[in-house]
Parts: sequence; C-alpha cells; structure tokens
Amino acid sequence: MSFLKHIKPSIQKLEAYTVKSIPPSPDLIKLNQNENPFDLPDSLKREIVEEFILQPWNRYPDVFPAKLIEALSLYTNVPEESIIAANGSNELMYTILMTIVSKGTKVLIPTPTFFLYEKIVNVLEGTLISVPASNDLSFDVESIIATAKKEQPSLIILNSPNSPTGQMLSIAEVEKITSETEAIVLVDEAYIEFADMPTVLPLMQRYDRLIILRTFSKAFSLAGLRIGYLLAQPSVCAELLKPKIPFTVNNFSSAAAVKLMQKKELILERILYIKAQKEYLFNELNGMKGIKVFSSQTNFLIFQVKNDAKILFEKLLSENVLIRDVGSYPMLKNTLRVNAGTEIENRAFLAALKKHL
Repeated sequence: MSFLKHIKPSIQKLEAYTVKSIPPSPDLIKLNQNENPFDLPDSLKREIVEEFILQPWNRYPDVFPAKLIEALSLYTNVPEESIIAANGSNELMYTILMTIVSKGTKVLIPTPTFFLYEKIVNVLEGTLISVPASNDLSFDVESIIATAKKEQPSLIILNSPNSPTGQMLSIAEVEKITSETEAIVLVDEAYIEFADMPTVLPLMQRYDRLIILRTFSKAFSLAGLRIGYLLAQPSVCAELLKPKIPFTVNNFSSAAAVKLMQKKELILERILYIKAQKEYLFNELNGMKGIKVFSSQTNFLIFQVKNDAKILFEKLLSENVLIRDVGSYPMLKNTLRVNAGTEIENRAFLAALKKHL
C-alpha cells in the first residue's frame, strides 16, 4: 500500500521550491535572488555575536520576540500591539493565509507575482482568482476591483512593489481597492525601502482589513538570518497570533535586527547606492538592441530578449554570472531578472550579456 494515499491531492500536484544555481565561489557574480550585495560590517557582526554569547542558549526565546517588537515599534512608529515578527516574511504569508483560507475560500491575486502565494492557496485548498496585469505589466486596478466585486474573495494579495515585475501601486490605488471591496487586503512591501513611491502604512489606521508585510532580507542584508514582520490593527493581529507558530524568532536573529535598526545611516547609504546601480543597469539595458527593460520600484530589473532567454541564461552562467530566468511566469516569456549588485558585479554582468546577446 503506497504512502501516497495519505498525502493530500493538493500537495501531490505541487513541486518543491528550487532555484537554478551553481556552487558558490569567490568568482561567482550572484545576482539572482534580489539579495543586498553588502554583508554586515565585521565590527557590527562581532558586536552582535558578543551580545549573543551573553545570552543563555539552553533557554527558549520569547514566545513572540518582545525586544524586537519594541524596536520595530520605534522604527515604524506603530504601536507594539500592531506588530507581529516572525522567522522571515514567508512564515507570515503562511500564518495569514492559514488564518483566512480553507477549502474553497477565494483569494484574488494579480499576476504575475511572487509564486509562494499561489502555492499556499493550493496547499490550503483555496480557490485562486487571478487578475492579469496590464500589457505594460502595471497593476490593472479597475479589473482587480471589478473581479473582486464579482467573485467576492476573502483575501486580495497585492505584492507592491511587485516581484518579479518591479511594478508598484500608489497609496490612492490601494485605498481604492480596499474601500471598494470587502476583502482583507494584504500588501507585501518586501522592497519598499528601494521604492520612490511611499508606503501604504498611513492607510492602516483607517482600515481594519489592511495587513502590511515586510522583511529584513533585502534592504537590511539579513536574508541569511530570516526576520520578517507584519503591521495591522491590534484586533487583526490578535487573530493572526492564534495560529502562528511560537518561538520561531531565535535570539541571534532578533538581536541582529535590533542592532541594524540602530544603524539607519548605514542602511540608507546602502539603499542609495543600490538604487543608483539599478538606475545604471536600467540605462545600459535600455540602450541595448534586442532588449526591452521595464522600470522598477525595487532593487532588481526584468528584461525581455528576442531570442530564447533560457539559452542566454545558460551562457551567462557559463561566464559565472548567475541571474534569474522568470520566463515561466505568466506574461513573461523570454524574460530574465537581475538584481543590482556592486558596481564591479554589475559591469561583469553587462560585459557577459553584451558578449552573448
């Protein structure tokens, strides 16, 4: 008798998450996962490690990390009761959807967008309602609202700034979607620090159906330590805490995040550098024949090529330049994604691209 008879059909249909890669090496130009190209300074690392050494390792961390939440409250100017921190924003995606979605629950997601949301909906056996982007890959706000009025979803997920397209909704557009529908609206602001447009945080006090999701993986250089958090009205947070797994934020990651929030000048300096490098990449790509590059409110760009993008991806990989093939997403055939790295990394990418384009 096969064990598969006990595995949910919704799980059997899925594939495990993978990222095309090669073993890391000092020569690898790694621009495929929208990471911050800068590690933390050694002096700051030592400061964090020394503090962690003084903590008892045999004791559980807080059920929910009090010091981190206190620091986040000061950083965001949001009450502690409106904040939930977790082991990366991915954990919070599962927490939010577990709270809302059961078999048949409708979830509206504009596409193309971050794959994990669709995957979680399928795991929970919800009903996915997709709304395609406009031809320029911007959010089709009117279609989102019209579809929501027709389908009456319980949840609308807005990845803004959006991965993988880099597009973003304005505050007015998010408010229009929220006010003209009855769904809970989740706005994933993983890349907000790189955006030229403002956060939707001012809307939170007016709508108890608004949840904002953020991460330390991008602008804060903490992808390896896994810290994410959400912002919502206290009554919403109280419900979301009920299914949330306790003890998921370890003391070391929490201490690192708290320290980083005290280094605003360092973070801002790096953000400005990355934004300038992204602009440099955009101008260079925009000047190349056979490439269509899209503007972006994030630390990455997507660009379409006339020929087979998979072949170009492999040729770049042969040059030790690793970017991302996003051609499997809807509307993104023959499209590649590259995040802004250091100036040296970006020049190496452009040289390899010109060689094989």
